Amino acid sequence: MALELGTLVAAGVAGRPVDAGSLVAGLDDAGVRALEETARDELARLPTPLFEHVDDALTRQRSALRRVAAHAADRLGRPDELIDLLRGDWLRGRSVVPLLDLLRAHGLVDEANLTARLALFSAEGNEEERIEEFLTAGGRPPDGWLDAVRAFARAPSRDGWRELLQFTPDEVYYHRVRSTLRLLRRLGVDPDMVFQLATADAVTPDAIELAESGLVSVATILERMNEGTADSRPLWLGLAARASFEQGDRFGAARFLSEAYRIGRDGFFPTIQAMDIREEADEELQHMLDRAGVPRFEE
Repeated sequence: MALELGTLVAAGVAGRPVDAGSLVAGLDDAGVRALEETARDELARLPTPLFEHVDDALTRQRSALRRVAAHAADRLGRPDELIDLLRGDWLRGRSVVPLLDLLRAHGLVDEANLTARLALFSAEGNEEERIEEFLTAGGRPPDGWLDAVRAFARAPSRDGWRELLQFTPDEVYYHRVRSTLRLLRRLGVDPDMVFQLATADAVTPDAIELAESGLVSVATILERMNEGTADSRPLWLGLAARASFEQGDRFGAARFLSEAYRIGRDGFFPTIQAMDIREEADEELQHMLDRAGVPRFEE
């Protein structure tokens, strides 16, 4: 074991990946405890560098030993140190997937899904695909699910959407809906249709993102508004205002916000959309919003 530990540390010092997980996986609990103790003892004997972020042999050696100790601790039911290490890896530009897998393995499903969605904002290429696969797997789709979604994407409809999801268990319904909507967008389904599906049961974050990015037509948002309750109209009008603004229709943005604030009650106003438009508006639009009765927001 000491030889294997030394080999791993040498790899780390040389700048190669430290596969501590494989070493830990091949040991029984007693071996894992001994490995953790050895790694921490060696770490304690090393000098503490003045600057932790300097990339030199000492820093890499300490990092390799910490990684081995963290993997051993995780195997013994203490995952916090490894979670912190993998989160640091992600923030320094490495893949987020090992962190996601670890969080899910320890039952931290909500944190894993939230982290995955945050990571999607900057992910590209293979990393984006792996995160999407992680989120899709989180909904525990049945065999053949991806094929069914691809078939649906060729002829999407609201009735077909209900049929696609009708046997989804309640405990995974939300995650299944979110992951499927993301997949439909990647498959090139028209944003107006995705918006309709994303608001079939409630207004999901995906629907808000589509509207606020200007990808959804104002007519589609208003059509959905007319199917809803009177109390929900300010929300739809706020989304219509943001879509209008993103599409270059400043008058439409002011008109929809004006109507939303006219009919809103009990504090139910499209405050976020109004604040965003105010923040990006030029002086002319600011005056237009003032005349429309849209409040200004203090910083």
